[in-house]
Amino acid sequence: MSQWSQVQQLEIKFLEQVDQFYDDNFPMEVRHLLAQWIESQDWEAASNNEAMATILLQNLLIQVDEQLDRVSQEKNLLLIHNLKRIRKLLQGKYHGNPMHIAVIISNCLREERRILAAASMPVQGPLEKSLQNSVVSERQRNVEHKVSAIKNSAQMTDQDVKYLEDLQEEFDFRYKTIQSLEQSDKNSALIKQEMLALQAMLNTLDYKRKEVLSKIGRVIHEIDMLMSNMLTEELLDWKRRQQIACIGGPLHGGLDQLQNLGYIPPTSVSVENQVSQRYQHFPPPHTIQLFCLCIFLTIYLFHFFSYSSFVVERQPCMPTHPQRPMVLKTLIQFTVKLRLLIKLPELNYQIRVKATIDNNRRFVLCGTHVKAMNMDESANGSLSVEFRHLVSLLFFLFLTCLLPQGPHMVTEELHSISFETQVCLYGLTINLETSSLPVVMISNVSQLPNAWASIIWYNLSTNDPQ
Repeated sequence: MSQWSQVQQLEIKFLEQVDQFYDDNFPMEVRHLLAQWIESQDWEAASNNEAMATILLQNLLIQVDEQLDRVSQEKNLLLIHNLKRIRKLLQGKYHGNPMHIAVIISNCLREERRILAAASMPVQGPLEKSLQNSVVSERQRNVEHKVSAIKNSAQMTDQDVKYLEDLQEEFDFRYKTIQSLEQSDKNSALIKQEMLALQAMLNTLDYKRKEVLSKIGRVIHEIDMLMSNMLTEELLDWKRRQQIACIGGPLHGGLDQLQNLGYIPPTSVSVENQVSQRYQHFPPPHTIQLFCLCIFLTIYLFHFFSYSSFVVERQPCMPTHPQRPMVLKTLIQFTVKLRLLIKLPELNYQIRVKATIDNNRRFVLCGTHVKAMNMDESANGSLSVEFRHLVSLLFFLFLTCLLPQGPHMVTEELHSISFETQVCLYGLTINLETSSLPVVMISNVSQLPNAWASIIWYNLSTNDPQ
């Protein structure tokens, strides 16, 4: 049975993967009609041999002509029209670069074999699935439980503060009432008894203030534990799953859930106003301590949320090779999408993201490399930005005539695409920066297999996403 016949018998979820890498570069009609002939040729060798690739391209056009003659006799008008269009497209597109079609067909055949291998792998049993799901569910439940506990602690602390407000107002009223009395009236037994009651109330206020400060400190500690342990671990785990998914592993997810679990923006009220208005009943020593705690909490939360929540949601990829992300060809457009996991209040300015490649300036990015984040491209209301028209270019392009020509102009080196922006909120200015997974730049499509091998090797050998 031919490889193409096996592909056609796959389940729909695998057929959808096959459909993704057949387009006008290599139409599926040609793959279907010439299945056995295509599989009998050595496209891998032709991708590195121009003479062999030229012969294979000529033979491919001859095979298409033979199919065209056959369908003409059958008077299949639709197929006649499609084959004429395909023949014209293949001849015009690859006449000057026959190695390109060899690389494309070789990659398609390799992808088919990979999908067939994945489909033939033994299905994970109910016990294994149950154990795996239970581990993930248990970790998610722990995070949800911790977030819920912190919210409850914060609400209870807020209720204590409201109680303090009422108690302070009552104390102020009763104390001012006594102060307004004549000196002779202050010496009465009733007033002396009231003064003792006010002293007890003052002691209670002092104790409650210290208790509230202690509770705020515990909430900060719980938030610190949540951030440094659970949420950081979840984010690193998501980035690792993204690495594996980019090289053919199972599709990753969980970014929306991660955002909903823990990425809660800091309060929209400024720290200064909150301390001066809400906690004005605290005496100066406690007010200073509370002010420092609030300042620390706001800065800590904002820095943590901002630095850890600016992520690359979809790694750089050329639209012509969706199954080969992180392999970028010079002068060919590629796309990349970023996302900010925190939900900020409405801003009166745009958060603009700038993309750059390589600190050594060997490459530059052309096209729209500065874009504003918006909510239009996100289904859950988070800020995101997608660069759709970036093009990588050799910086010293004017020296092309002095450089070796052909595929040796760019080697299989790992490069980094960085993204930076700035967020101003609550009187703080935070410079944010993140990077894509390492990419490989190529100058000729014949380098794609070696470049893809470098991508696979890196992402399998390291857990470091940067």
